[in-house]
Amino acid sequence: MADNRTMAQMLQAPIEGYEDVIVVPPINANNFELKQTLINLVQ
Repeated sequence: MADNRTMAQMLQAPIEGYEDVIVVPPINANNFELKQTLINLVQ
């Protein structure tokens, strides 16, 4: 039996049942450091 799917369809990862598991963690921007070279670049 031939598989008539396109290459794009074959490369798609199955996501059924994973919608509730995938969570994007929040990014806390309260712990950062400005480097002197970056400050000089902006000036």
